[in-house]
Amino acid sequence: MATLNFQPDYSLVTAILPKDSANDILKKVIPGNIHTDIIINARGTLYRDKWYQKFTPSVSPEQTVLEMLVPENYAASLMDNISIAGNLHDSGNGAVYSVKCEKALFLKNMDFGFPVEKMSNETVQYKNNLTGIFCIIQKNMAEGVATAAIRAGSAGPTVVFGQGCGVRDKIGILRIAISPEKELIRVVVDHYDTEPVFEAMVKEGKLDTPGMGFIYVMPVEKGIVNIAGVAAGINKLASIHQIIKAIDELKGGSTWRTQGDGGNKKQRKFLSDLTRLSCVVERGKGDTLVQAAMGAGAPGASITYGIEGGGAMQKEGSAIAVNREMEIIELTLAPDTLENVVSVMLDAAEKENNSDIYFYTQPVPKALTYLG
Repeated sequence: MATLNFQPDYSLVTAILPKDSANDILKKVIPGNIHTDIIINARGTLYRDKWYQKFTPSVSPEQTVLEMLVPENYAASLMDNISIAGNLHDSGNGAVYSVKCEKALFLKNMDFGFPVEKMSNETVQYKNNLTGIFCIIQKNMAEGVATAAIRAGSAGPTVVFGQGCGVRDKIGILRIAISPEKELIRVVVDHYDTEPVFEAMVKEGKLDTPGMGFIYVMPVEKGIVNIAGVAAGINKLASIHQIIKAIDELKGGSTWRTQGDGGNKKQRKFLSDLTRLSCVVERGKGDTLVQAAMGAGAPGASITYGIEGGGAMQKEGSAIAVNREMEIIELTLAPDTLENVVSVMLDAAEKENNSDIYFYTQPVPKALTYLG
C-alpha cells in the first residue's frame, strides 16, 4: 500500500470574494506554483429587510470561494495579500479566514520551497474569536436557512452546490449509495453569535428531523468577514452589520452581544469531538473513494466541485494549458475511525493507479443531525 507523507502545521485558508472582482484579485496574490488551491463557484445571500422588498426577486450575488491548503508560515502572507488586494476591511467586499489542520497527508511531496512576498507593509487586523458554521441541506432549502442565520446575527452566508450521500441513502442488496444534489451553506460568525445562529439554522432547516441534513461548527483561527447580508436601499445610511461592527469597536470587543435563550431553547442531543476528513482528488475519481469510506463505517459524505487554480496542465499535443477539475470529499467522523477510513480510501485509489490525492483533517467540536 502507498505510504502517506504526514505534514504537521498546515492551515486551510479560505477566501470568499465577489465573482466580478475575484479573478483579478487572485491573479495578483496567488503564486502559480501552488497546487493545493481550489476555486469553487458559489452564491451569496442578501436578506431583504423592507416589507415592500418581499415582492421583488431574491438577490443571490455570485461569489468565488478559494480554498488553499498551505503550511502555516505561508498562510499569514497569503491572507494579508488577499485582504489588501480585495480591500476586505470595507463592508461587503468579502472574507478571508484560516482554520488549522490537525493533519495534512500527501502521497506526493508538495513543494512549498518558494517565498510568498507581502504586497504591502500595511498591517492587517484580524479577529481571533470566530467560529465557522457549516450546514449540508437538501437542494432548494438553503435560502430559508441562510436568511435565518442573517436574522440571528451572521454576515451573509455563502452557498455552494454539491452532492451528498449517507447511510440512509443505501438501498437494495448491493447497497448502492445514492448521491442527491445538496446545498452546502457556510457562515463565519463571532464566537458570541455562534449559539443563536446555529439554533436559528437548525430550527429553520428542521435539521433535527429525519433526512433533512447535517450541521456542525469548527474553530476559526483568525479572519476578516465583511460579506454583505442585507439588501439595503441606496438611501440607507448603514446596514445592521456595520452598526454592530461600530459598537464592537466602541465596546472594545463583542462580549456585549451574548444572548440568553430565555429558557425557551429546545433541548437537543449533539454530537461532539468529531473530526472532519477532507480528501481532494481529480474530478471523476472520487466515487470509489466515497463508496470505500461508507463501507468502512463513514456515516455520510458531501462532495464539492471546483478547479485547481495553480495546477494548469498542458493539453497533450497542444500549447493550451487547462485547469484541472477537482472534487473535495468531506466526511465527519469519530476520531477512532479516521485511520481505517483513510486506509480504505487509499487502497481504493491505489487500485485505480491514482496517486494524485491528498487528505487533511480539522476538529469538529459540535455537530447535529437526526439521531433517531
